[in-house]
Amino acid sequence: MRLRRKIAFGILTLLLAVCVWPAYSVRWAQSTAEAHGCQFGMAMHTDGCWVEGENIATQLNAAYGNAGFLLLTMPVGFVIVLTLLVMIGQDLRRKTTRPEDEA
Repeated sequence: MRLRRKIAFGILTLLLAVCVWPAYSVRWAQSTAEAHGCQFGMAMHTDGCWVEGENIATQLNAAYGNAGFLLLTMPVGFVIVLTLLVMIGQDLRRKTTRPEDEA
């Protein structure tokens, strides 16, 4: 595999990780609120979410604010996954059709 192709794989994989980050952030905020018995959503502005004497509602709301990015990042991530699958398929096809040089 050429260096250019390896760099493309690396860049696409990094972009895929960036696209998945907002989904992870929202999931973390929701599961943290549920684990501590807090109502997730707009109720956090009034009630807060108290954990060990500290109100973490602002941190959870900031993480939940990434939900808007999901509208952009999920379709982009889907295209990246399709591109990676096509690239992997091409590499596998080249490997199987190339004659063995080692004898």
